[in-house]
Amino acid sequence: MLGISLLRSLYLSARFGARIIVLRGTRLRLERGARIQVPRGCRLLIGKSHVAGGPASLHMMRNARLTVHGQGRATISRGARILIMKDARLEIGGETTIHCSTTVTCFKHISIGQSCAISWNVNILDGNLHELIVDGVPHPRSKPVTLGGYVWIGCGATILGASIGAGAVVGAGSVVVSDVPEKAVVAGNPARIIRKNVTWVI
Repeated sequence: MLGISLLRSLYLSARFGARIIVLRGTRLRLERGARIQVPRGCRLLIGKSHVAGGPASLHMMRNARLTVHGQGRATISRGARILIMKDARLEIGGETTIHCSTTVTCFKHISIGQSCAISWNVNILDGNLHELIVDGVPHPRSKPVTLGGYVWIGCGATILGASIGAGAVVGAGSVVVSDVPEKAVVAGNPARIIRKNVTWVI
């Protein structure tokens, strides 16, 4: 396992008054006004060792916010790439893990609940840089993404501007562009409900 980057961990923890652990090799870029908020009882681990993937990357643009909420440790694994745009807000619940080679691109607001399992090669984004115009009517460039507590996102899935209810499961390779109810399993492109009233355990 990669060792802790002690100086960067101490610096960020002191700067933001929080428990932030950064492992060696992690790429960090925090622009002016960017802030990480981790309440008492929580901690943020960036760059957790994994069997695959390059260094973890966290880029927070001007006045961006990264907030950990709930209880326990929020983990960003080695190989994950997190981009929070100017003035945007990313929230991650305690005991949630973002696994290797996953990309989270936050244009305005993404909220990930407590105890979520986000597998490898997942894409989560709340918008894009292009405006789509259909029959002369422009569509919004950004739509919030919300993951309730205890959501499981299968490997290779894409979540775009959708709300996923607590306890839901997104099948591997699925593309989710509309809301998912609680305790449902969805799969496909676009993702559709294939099971209801499910539970899952780690």
